[in-house]
Amino acid sequence: MLPPGHIAAGYLTAEVLLKITSPNFSAVEYQHLLLWGMFFGFAPDLDMFYAFFKEKAFIVKDLKNHNHRKYYSHAPILWLATGVSVYFLAVSTYVKFIGLMLWLGSWTHFLLDSIEYGIMWLWPLSSKVYALKDPELVLPIYETRFIPYWWQSVKQYAKFYSFYLEVLIIITALIIYYK
Repeated sequence: MLPPGHIAAGYLTAEVLLKITSPNFSAVEYQHLLLWGMFFGFAPDLDMFYAFFKEKAFIVKDLKNHNHRKYYSHAPILWLATGVSVYFLAVSTYVKFIGLMLWLGSWTHFLLDSIEYGIMWLWPLSSKVYALKDPELVLPIYETRFIPYWWQSVKQYAKFYSFYLEVLIIITALIIYYK
């Protein structure tokens, strides 16, 4: 899934959590928590910059060896442990909610990545990647120039179910935001 889909999913997760729990936050705190949810919905993909660093380019030529979903930053247990720790160690309700956003926002990311690409759900017990459809899916992209590479990536991605789910998530987030 691309960053806009993860960010929108993080936003929707934060919005649902805040609506269900009805905490007593100021408008500014509420907006900040939505931003935290959006950030944590995308945050596991920050490891892409490490993959780019290893490739020495803003493309990933060797996805078998530089698959960012096999980095520890894509291990759900780490995000769960961090979010729950923040929640239980926090004194203020606001910071407790940041811990919840950290956990739930990142896990929306992992659930969406689990549709076709896969996630190491059992790490550290196993580094096996689990997906509903094609575990360890690798798109055949042979372009090495930046813009053509990413354009071809999006065209390839548009052939998968998760692309249409991503579009639906983004549209839903926009509707809720502008409502």
